Amino acid sequence: MKSAVLVAFREPGFIEENVKKLMSKGFEIIIAADEPSDEILRITRKYGLKATISDKRRGKWKALNDAVEIAEGDHIIFVDSDTRIVELGDFEEFDAVEIVKEINASSLIERLANIEYFNMFLTAKVASKFSSCLSLNGAAFGIKKGVLLKLGGFRRCINEDTELGLRLGLNGYRVGVCGRAITKAPSSFKDWLVQRERWSLGGAEVVVENLWSILKRPKLWIPHLFLFYPSIIGLVLGFTLPDSVFLKALSLILPFMFFVHFKIVSLLLLSIFELHVIRNLIAMFTSFIIWALTVIVLSKKTDYSFELKLLPIYYFIYNPLWTMLCIVALAKVSVFRLTGRELKVKGWTT
Repeated sequence: MKSAVLVAFREPGFIEENVKKLMSKGFEIIIAADEPSDEILRITRKYGLKATISDKRRGKWKALNDAVEIAEGDHIIFVDSDTRIVELGDFEEFDAVEIVKEINASSLIERLANIEYFNMFLTAKVASKFSSCLSLNGAAFGIKKGVLLKLGGFRRCINEDTELGLRLGLNGYRVGVCGRAITKAPSSFKDWLVQRERWSLGGAEVVVENLWSILKRPKLWIPHLFLFYPSIIGLVLGFTLPDSVFLKALSLILPFMFFVHFKIVSLLLLSIFELHVIRNLIAMFTSFIIWALTVIVLSKKTDYSFELKLLPIYYFIYNPLWTMLCIVALAKVSVFRLTGRELKVKGWTT
């Protein structure tokens, strides 16, 4: 038997559409809803569904665990209300599966996020080849109930999906990639920042708590680091290119060589500056070309569509911003952990 837990906060989203699709495939359906609208209650009654419903916000981890308690299936898929299942694939052959997600995008920030979701897919696919997993995307995924219970269920944290994915990887479970779902992303930059504050702090919380275990298993984090944060490639390449200590020293000394002709000193300084600029540009554009060609080829092979013209914006602006947010989040979580302060995200219940 297979169970599907459809998760909602207030609004129904695609719940009824998913109910119809999954019931036709023989799934037991369970609604896990906090502060449900009348529409969610109507859908639950109409189809005679099992449900765990709370008038107050429990926190997603608690809502999921409550649903697992009443699920009878050996395999469970979890689907957020803003996500629509298109196909599932052979998810039962794995201990857990990442369901491939695409974004039905209209705004610029959504279209850029769709490229990011392709990177998520690539990360999960490469990780599965190494029999590893660093995180799951909670919008849609599946897991064997026995595996979930053995791991102790969902834990109380900001990113319960990331934390569960890491535990799967650390304990050697087989995590596959299959199926397809359409999900939503923030349509405005302001909403994107709100989401990314939660994602980055939640991810940093998991990383800091398990740092040593992660570092000891490079196959867990190397695919994630370079595929999910591709702008790091340029940074690494920049470090590997020749960088003359002599030129650095000369650029510091030249301004004080007032006994040399003023114009000659200025031209020498300009030359050194331009050499550094050229060096950095070579690193940036070489890494971009390598990354862009790679994702274009892989997108064709996997039939995943996104706008190629947005790749430069994604690589040089969107992803570096996301990377910086993650770095700041790591610093904040580390300080809070050292000082014993509780980490909270505004508008999010744990």
